[in-house]
Amino acid sequence: MKKLYKFYILLGFIGFVFAIRLFFIQIYTKKYILNAFNTSIKQEIIIPERGSIFDRNDNLLVFNQSIYELIVIPFLMDENFNVIEFCNLVGIEKETFFKNLEKAKSYSKYLPSVFLPFISKEKFAAIQEKLYKYKGFDWTKRSLRNYKVESSANVLGYIGKVTNQNLKNESNYYQMGDLVGLAGVEKYYEKILRGKKGIKYWMRNRNGCIIGSYNNKKNDVKAVIGDDISLTLDWDLQKYAEKLMFQKKGGIVAINPKNGEILSLVSSPINNPNLFVEINHSNDELEKLMKNTIDNPLFDRTTQARYPPASPFKLLTELAGLQMGVVNKNTTFICYKGFRYGKKIIHCHSGIHGLPIGIETAVAVSCNNYFAQVYKRVIEKYPKDLSRGLNEWRDIIKSFGFGNYLYNDLATGEKGIIPSGEYYDKKYGIMKWNAITIISNSIGQGEINVTPIQLANMVCAIANKGYFYTPHIVKRINHKPISNPNYTVAKHTKVKSEYFDLIIHGMEKVFMIGTGRSFRSFDIRMAGKTGTSQNYLRVNNHKIISLPDHSIFILFAPVEDPKIAISVIIENGGFGSHWAGPIASLIAEKYINHNVNRKGLEKKIMTSGLKKIYNYIARMKQLNNSCKKNFIDKKK
Repeated sequence: MKKLYKFYILLGFIGFVFAIRLFFIQIYTKKYILNAFNTSIKQEIIIPERGSIFDRNDNLLVFNQSIYELIVIPFLMDENFNVIEFCNLVGIEKETFFKNLEKAKSYSKYLPSVFLPFISKEKFAAIQEKLYKYKGFDWTKRSLRNYKVESSANVLGYIGKVTNQNLKNESNYYQMGDLVGLAGVEKYYEKILRGKKGIKYWMRNRNGCIIGSYNNKKNDVKAVIGDDISLTLDWDLQKYAEKLMFQKKGGIVAINPKNGEILSLVSSPINNPNLFVEINHSNDELEKLMKNTIDNPLFDRTTQARYPPASPFKLLTELAGLQMGVVNKNTTFICYKGFRYGKKIIHCHSGIHGLPIGIETAVAVSCNNYFAQVYKRVIEKYPKDLSRGLNEWRDIIKSFGFGNYLYNDLATGEKGIIPSGEYYDKKYGIMKWNAITIISNSIGQGEINVTPIQLANMVCAIANKGYFYTPHIVKRINHKPISNPNYTVAKHTKVKSEYFDLIIHGMEKVFMIGTGRSFRSFDIRMAGKTGTSQNYLRVNNHKIISLPDHSIFILFAPVEDPKIAISVIIENGGFGSHWAGPIASLIAEKYINHNVNRKGLEKKIMTSGLKKIYNYIARMKQLNNSCKKNFIDKKK
């Protein structure tokens, strides 16, 4: 009886072990789940069409075209899989087969991932008939981006395969091989454009052929198409601005000051977004673009490039001085061909010397001495605490959007630099600097650097006499106007509105008695300011070579009812009146009048460029890179 009792205990234990094992296999082992499910039911992930992209006038810029893809679940493949036959069917080499399979395995043996993308409808028809013979392989249909335009990749962006970061951040949505926005509007508005995936379940026979829907489609999940987006861009103006950038590098930003809508955003060199659609390019093309460190064609010069703002920044120097009470509308200074300090001088080319100069004239003729004197008073407002004066000035400047990200809906951006008292305490030592030490800030040089979009935003604030709307690129989502208060509620500067008229009158005089006379429009009242930004190349981190200056111009028009605010920066273009000024005035005329009367000026800008200068600079940079490499090699 005792032996029989032991036998029952042993039998019960073995039964318990088998039950646990059976439970584990059925519930937790992926192999049997996948085999049972995939043998009888096909799960088709429905990738929704991305939303289309239009300009402000409903011109179609970006749409979709259908393509097919082969997907694979490596774990389901037969051991005797006929690789050669499969390769002949889909038209690939054996090496490509094993490379793609290994990539799929590294992602997951049990989850589907894209094995072969971008299959045309004609080629897919032949593949589909025989695909059932190759276990583990299936197909899916998705939309491929088609850019109707051949420029503005910096704005529109492009899509590409999901990154590891995308998979990590949204593993519940993305799978290996999915497409995602990687730049521009495509990236920033990814969740709106992509829509929501759906699922369809199909019944299969024992050969794997589909014989009908599963459970009368009750388990299906409907895909939701992505929302359409209408940009604030005026595409006609965008194309016009791009033509003006013939053989030029730099950025153009045009904004409607009444609402912050970006009308044009041109970064040159200009890229075709279709180059980034994988079916249209070879890896060599993209690699060539990415490795071009001389021209930096993928660098968005409107939002990422930082430049000393030069003379346009003088307007803020004056506004800060007025707001801080260190100057007033009657303040004048006599210019003796520049601002002198010790044995040094900031030269002035205003042409008005030995006579008192007031605010409006100083703006019109860009008198360096006038603004240096104002800045000196600003810093010395609190003689025993220079940091306090500088920080008060800095707070005013930052209220115009400088020294901060603008928190707009663009995928890229830079803060720029507006230095503080703490900045100079660290650089020079506490109490070891004064207004003269940092006097270059008065004319937009020194440590100050800004982006073109920040400059254009400053022009909006001046045109509005003290407030601006955050610049933004999207006007409508799903055909409904945006309502985000970040873009629809005005931001106010720290300068009283009463001070702006003095600046605006001076900016209008730029076209009458100042540096804008040669490209003045006689039927539109414009207010502008030229700038010539000094530019250097640092060799081996110590020797500095002077390069051609950057040409800068800011403008708004018409003065009586501002409709457009513009900033233009032409790299190595020299004086602001040479290139940036004429370009800005032509863009304003084109937008306001819808045509341009100054055909001679237009033709000159559209057919002349700076290719020779850029070739020279490229040689200098290559030489500099070689010097750096040799210097590093010697240190090693």
